[in-house]
Amino acid sequence: MEKAATDIYSFRKLRENGFTYVDKTAILLPLCDMSIGSQFFMARPRRFGKSLLVSTLHCLFEGRRELFKGLAIEPKWDWSKSWPVIHLDMGTIETETIAEFRQAILDLLRKEAVRLQVPPCGDVLPSMAFDSLIRDVAATSKDGQCVVLVDEYDKPILRHLSRPDIKAFRDELKPFYGVIKTLEVKQRFTFLTGVSKFSKVSIFSDLNNLIDRTMTASEATLLGYTHDELKRFFPESLKRIAAANGLSDDEAFAKVVRWYDGYRFEETAEKVINPVSFGLCAEAGRFKNYWSTTAMTTFLTDALRTQPLDFSTIDIDESALEAYEPENPRLVTLLYQTGYLTIKGFRQIGGFRRYNLCFPNLEVENSFLTQLAPVYAGLNADRSINYQFAAAEALLAGDAERFVKALKGFFANIPYSLTDRQNEQMWQTIVYVILKAIGAPIQGEVLTNEGRIDMTCETPAGIWLIEFKLDRPAEEALAQIDERNYAEKYEFAGKTVFKLGISFSSEKRTIVDWRR
Repeated sequence: MEKAATDIYSFRKLRENGFTYVDKTAILLPLCDMSIGSQFFMARPRRFGKSLLVSTLHCLFEGRRELFKGLAIEPKWDWSKSWPVIHLDMGTIETETIAEFRQAILDLLRKEAVRLQVPPCGDVLPSMAFDSLIRDVAATSKDGQCVVLVDEYDKPILRHLSRPDIKAFRDELKPFYGVIKTLEVKQRFTFLTGVSKFSKVSIFSDLNNLIDRTMTASEATLLGYTHDELKRFFPESLKRIAAANGLSDDEAFAKVVRWYDGYRFEETAEKVINPVSFGLCAEAGRFKNYWSTTAMTTFLTDALRTQPLDFSTIDIDESALEAYEPENPRLVTLLYQTGYLTIKGFRQIGGFRRYNLCFPNLEVENSFLTQLAPVYAGLNADRSINYQFAAAEALLAGDAERFVKALKGFFANIPYSLTDRQNEQMWQTIVYVILKAIGAPIQGEVLTNEGRIDMTCETPAGIWLIEFKLDRPAEEALAQIDERNYAEKYEFAGKTVFKLGISFSSEKRTIVDWRR
């Protein structure tokens, strides 16, 4: 069976040890042969193969032809030329203070200097040491140029989001990365990758020479597997998944798509499958949340606690989608850039483009919402899941009283400081999260010809239509369902329609009334 690489980030190691390599080098060629430029940036979510891509570029520019044998780029690349490669993995830098941060960067640069056999820097500023390293390494090549590769350029700063010292770390990184622009003439090729893109008035103000390939159609499938690639390179893995789960080959593929596909990095591009999650699924023969091993950042949990986000409908302007300020990050932008949300669709009016976002797949949705529900409840994960299951089981059984009781048990633990703004949408969003997190078949903001139903849930027992009110009677919520004829949408569904109105109190911060 094919060997899927789930924890190998070295192109050399992958190729020499017989792991399956999905050949993306045809997409790489225009980036590397100077036909569209020589200095690039690309952002992608975690666990998408960014480090492997950087390693591939490292081997290419070093002229390691034997590793590219049989790949699309081999006959088209000029192997008579090679360059020394500065390869910085900024993901190794995890520091708490500026002093530690500076020292960690200097240590990283010194290791590169030793590897590349040039004089290591002394105790100077990181930007000065980086400048010296590029000049010294470039001087060792025939044409006076080197290659600069920076993996996870943003990792040192992401851990400080929402912390008071974020500006100090940003200001430290600006001149460091600014060296790349200053010494552009010394670089044959430059490539930076990371999870996020900060705005041009931030770190990128000194990196405006980089060509951003994050949302270009030609590179949209450079990382991740397309459907055709999965079937071509991993047929035996798909058969193994099918056999392990009692499915046909087609059913197994469809389930892989539902769990791990859905990432779109340009609005018209083909969706791609998370390569690491698929590899782990193939190895274990089980469909599960492989993202769950990485927790949400403190910034995300703090922001979502105070400003619950309606995940059933998320729109964002193009400018906000692409970049943000590290000391004032936009929640939706960060969710998109970290891979929790992806492009569902877009619309354009004149010169303005607006994107509609959604969870890419079942894995991400379950992983994210499972972590978020306890945050809302102020409970540990075990207690939270008990209330969530009780509520879902009651819905499936058609028992409104037990459903409301379970919700009240969940809300009884919500801390007073949960949110800085209460409205019906906030409470609706929290109910959506706690039910959707355990796979309850619910939908939010369902359109009809006379309005929007706050929430629906189709179960074997029937179809629930649920309306929420804040500081207003539950009877009013129930009346709205009838007045706007919401049930007509399901007239021919062949199932009983259950109507449920729920009233929340902003003072008591829980359900105070319900009617059906």
